[in-house]
Amino acid sequence: MNDNTSLPEKDLPPGRHRHLKEHLMREIRQTPVPEAEEARTARRRKWLRPVVAGPALAGALALAVVAGIAMTGADGPETPVGREGRATYAFAPKVNADTTGGAAELLDRIATVAAHSPAGDTIRDDQFVYVRSRVAAATVGEGIETKLAALHRREVWLSVDGTRPGLLREPGGNLDNEVLERDSAPGELGYGQSTNYRHLQTLPTDADAMLKWLRSQGDSGDSGDSGDTERNPDQDAFVRVGDLVKESLMPPDVSAALFRAAARIKGVVVVPDAVNAAGHHGVAVARYDAYNPGLRDELIFDSKSLQLIGSRSVATRATDSIEAGQVLSTSAVLERAVVDTKGRRP
Repeated sequence: MNDNTSLPEKDLPPGRHRHLKEHLMREIRQTPVPEAEEARTARRRKWLRPVVAGPALAGALALAVVAGIAMTGADGPETPVGREGRATYAFAPKVNADTTGGAAELLDRIATVAAHSPAGDTIRDDQFVYVRSRVAAATVGEGIETKLAALHRREVWLSVDGTRPGLLREPGGNLDNEVLERDSAPGELGYGQSTNYRHLQTLPTDADAMLKWLRSQGDSGDSGDSGDTERNPDQDAFVRVGDLVKESLMPPDVSAALFRAAARIKGVVVVPDAVNAAGHHGVAVARYDAYNPGLRDELIFDSKSLQLIGSRSVATRATDSIEAGQVLSTSAVLERAVVDTKGRRP
């Protein structure tokens, strides 16, 4: 039997990270938050951005660690500029006038492609999903210049059935040979969530049922007298769509249902020219963040194949240290496969 099984290329995080959101919220509001209050805010808002793979996502952004690393031509796919025209992986010109409608139609086409992807019938429980990607994120904070850190390689090995520890190699994010814990709560989405392949096979394959499931995954324990804005079920559902696809292998029928469910979410728009971390231009579906109105979440697809090729978070509101159009986190998948042993490449 071959040591690995090739699979269609899909997207990888880093996606979004809770600390990035909290820093950007404070920057937008220009309201200092004491350390104790920051910790309390992070706890009560944790459901806004569930962690897909524990330390894997935390390492992907490495917010404070990457501060001060200069971007050079050798580190990126192209010069990170774009203020006056062509979009780049680091900047989205005309960020608040670069979207169109048609998201439902586009997502339906994406779902059709996903439904015809090769099934993973031969994948074994003892194997690992391997993903190699390029990622970068900006450091956001008072008195810090906001710019993307150097793009760097990221590799993860994730247990197919969630019962075996995984592995993360991301030297550029100061996380190398990091052991990823086994799923602590199989069947749950959120902190300690399970996105292993076997669990994903149990999710709904009908779009309406999938949307209902997405909306059911909120953390009801974070309400009360916290003072949070009332939860937005459309925002939560869109966030979870991204969290499900960014660092996992999706079964074709479940993936199709997920994208068709996303087509039913209000407020989703199309970005005709979105660029992933490898400099590949594609088309994105996006939603302006209802909780942090200065941010826009994007899932980027190849314009021809409609395969998921990346994700990014874009600032839509200017502040003292953030320019509207700046990309605050970006990713691109370079390779995806199933292998027999963690630490082994295809």
